[in-house]
Amino acid sequence: MSEAVSGGTFEVSVTDSRRAVAYLVAPEADDYIAIMAVLESSLSDLTPAEVVVELTAAGFVMDERTVETRLDKLRDWTAASARTDTSRILRHADLLARNWRWTATPAGRQVQRFHATVLADTPAMREIPLSSLARVVDCLDELTAMDLADPSTHRDAAELIGRLFTSHDDLDAALVGAEDSLATLADRFDLDDSATAELKRLLVDYATRVAAELETGAARAHRAVHALSDRFDVLAEITVDNSDARALIDRGALMASRGGRLSDWEGLGTWCDPYTGRSARFALRLVRALPGMHANLRRLHASTGTATGRGRALLLARACADPTHGTSLFLAAVGDHSWRKLCGEADDDDLTRNPAWRGGPQVAVPDLLRATGRSGARGRAPAARDDSAAREQVLARRAERARQHAEALSEVLAAGPRQPLSHRAAHVAFAALMWLPHAVHRRSGGVTDALPPATGWPAPCSTVPAASECCSHRHGRSSPLTG
Repeated sequence: MSEAVSGGTFEVSVTDSRRAVAYLVAPEADDYIAIMAVLESSLSDLTPAEVVVELTAAGFVMDERTVETRLDKLRDWTAASARTDTSRILRHADLLARNWRWTATPAGRQVQRFHATVLADTPAMREIPLSSLARVVDCLDELTAMDLADPSTHRDAAELIGRLFTSHDDLDAALVGAEDSLATLADRFDLDDSATAELKRLLVDYATRVAAELETGAARAHRAVHALSDRFDVLAEITVDNSDARALIDRGALMASRGGRLSDWEGLGTWCDPYTGRSARFALRLVRALPGMHANLRRLHASTGTATGRGRALLLARACADPTHGTSLFLAAVGDHSWRKLCGEADDDDLTRNPAWRGGPQVAVPDLLRATGRSGARGRAPAARDDSAAREQVLARRAERARQHAEALSEVLAAGPRQPLSHRAAHVAFAALMWLPHAVHRRSGGVTDALPPATGWPAPCSTVPAASECCSHRHGRSSPLTG
């Protein structure tokens, strides 16, 4: 099936029964699956309003208009069908309205059941029913010993055939589930302790009990099927003749149950083949799962022991994960200390060995690097220290100095001639006085980078006399500018 998304629409190009599975991969797959679950579980046809009620009860909120749109797409994909609700037709206009009741088609029901049983959740592994294998062997032995030419034995033979294929289906489904579970566990090399122990238990259980019983039972069943190979047509005819729906089967309206066709008996013989059948495949799956189990066991044994370099590294990593002492442990273990070095060696003796750090080339470290170089742990640089408290103290001191300077400046501007000033205000006035010659010199040279009048600052000449007089009064000497 090929699909294309163009302009926000989902298109399906196939025209056969494969269209029924399109809603599983559509962009609004969750909506379609929820609606199909309601239709598949309903005993009668439902209107869109009833579908909305069922969806709300299941915890899936969707309005009626959206449900109608989704149902139209499901009908286009042959997953749902609609019929006119005659009980709601009261006048001619009702014939033209969408008075439809919806239900899932047979193909849609099969697809929804397949999704619910296989795709939605990972099926749990079933126990392999060896009793079903015993029933298969017993039924085949009784059919082999039965005289099928006598019509009086046909009803008993039909019951044995039904029991035979029912037990065979149960056994085959259990073996398929077991193989899938083994493949899921055996193909992974990152299993934890519990999953590895479960894989080991399954392999030991299957190899010591199930595999032997399955091989013996399949060999006996294959011999019995081989003895019945010349009477397959008679067995198929007996199955159809003793069916309650024989007339429908003869007309082709229904398909005969298992055992009513020659292909069913030929498939049973292939399944029971001791060399290429299901038992041989299951034994091969057990053999293929052994390397995965051994790899996981070796990894777990190497990681849990403390006598290997890998074990020590894992223990160090686990200890460094401690939120309280992890940083100190890491710095103490891998820090650039002269009395401790971290080195590792491979556990296998046949690998190429790297020289120790003591045996490597010697490099002279310059004196400047020794004096100013960074010291600390090797590898990635640690995160910066949290200096938010120090930053807050610096900002507080800076704000205090700015406040004191503003107060001193206001005192200087508000002071009159020969008025005493505080020490900080006098310092500000003296700094302004020292700045004035430089500003005048730069103005005379064509440079106008002094404070412009637009800033609201008064001209320097208006503040100089007060500041100079204050300074001469406090220090007992005359100012050069006032002399």
